[in-house]
Amino acid sequence: MKTEAFVLAVTARDRPGIIAAITEAVFALGGNVTELSQTVMGGYFTLILRADLPAGLDPARIKQAVEQARPELGLAVHVRRYRPEPLFRPAEGAQVYFLTVQGPDRPGLIAAVTRFLAEHDVNIEDLYTRSETGNITMIFQIHPRDAGALEGLRAGLPALAERLGVDLHLLHRDILRTTSEVGAIRRLVQP
Repeated sequence: MKTEAFVLAVTARDRPGIIAAITEAVFALGGNVTELSQTVMGGYFTLILRADLPAGLDPARIKQAVEQARPELGLAVHVRRYRPEPLFRPAEGAQVYFLTVQGPDRPGLIAAVTRFLAEHDVNIEDLYTRSETGNITMIFQIHPRDAGALEGLRAGLPALAERLGVDLHLLHRDILRTTSEVGAIRRLVQP
């Protein structure tokens, strides 16, 4: 059977059985989940997955099948055909880094940091933020496009930290080899 890859994004109020319902619906359509990431934030479940499904399947049919698998879950589903060619192509040898941000929280802080990264041609591959008791922690897994982007990033971080009143730390992925997943790093910074 010829297959085609699709990307599904699903949100709902969190409760047991959501992943089972989604993956069973994909399987019932003749599909196989090849990649999946899920989290719960503030009582809301969110998931993104990639699945190989029978070629020619209409995205609207996939959406309907997942939403109707267990209607009582109230799943909001978005489906797109997967396009394997990335829009962001780092230079050969470009490395992955982690950027941590900690300090007093205020409106616009995430926007300022992410704008700075975008202006320095740095792609955000994973992001975790948490604001508690007036302080924020952000952990970015980032990929500068090339050595020039990395140097611009490094050069601009001190001024950004001062302007925003936060602590910023840039670490190469190898430094965190044993905890190179943002989920594992989260546990290091949570009280």
